Amino acid sequence: MTKLGPNTVEYTVKSGSGHSSGGAGGPGQGCITVLRANGSGNSCGALGDGRPSRQPNAVVIQVATGQAGTAILDIVSD
Repeated sequence: MTKLGPNTVEYTVKSGSGHSSGGAGGPGQGCITVLRANGSGNSCGALGDGRPSRQPNAVVIQVATGQAGTAILDIVSD
């Protein structure tokens, strides 16, 4: 985590020689980062309920904002 506050989260994930970063602010907001052998990508915005979906040959990381300066982290892999 590079920044964490009430309903605010920013982070950077390093994988091999690359990295991906994201950030979101507001209730129910967050980011999903997908790490693969040939690169990574992420998207940020409103998140639905539940854990992120598994993707073939990937690690999926979901970071969501929380109240009182907390964050919710989910990691799934294939």
